[in-house]
Amino acid sequence: MDILGILRAVFGLFFLFVVPGYALVWALFPKKEELSWEERIALTFVLSIASDILVTLIIDLVFHLPTTPWNIFISLVFFTLICAVVYKLQVLYYEGKLKIKRKGNADS
Repeated sequence: MDILGILRAVFGLFFLFVVPGYALVWALFPKKEELSWEERIALTFVLSIASDILVTLIIDLVFHLPTTPWNIFISLVFFTLICAVVYKLQVLYYEGKLKIKRKGNADS
């Protein structure tokens, strides 16, 4: 195996077992004090595996796309970006920089 194959395997495993779960953990628990770092690491691995399976099932069963490595990779990148956007919106909301108007609000 050449060095490029080794780097591809290491990057692929890191992306598969860490990146989607890490983004999802931050989207679900945006405040640092909500979880300890041990809980955050454990949830990262567990939610990565769960989100990998869920995203693969969605692209196969819902969108009827072939489950090729590239389709799975692109779908996981899209899922990770969605989680990152949700996290950023929550941070802006908690900092008071994002105002959400609701219908039927008594304050309006």
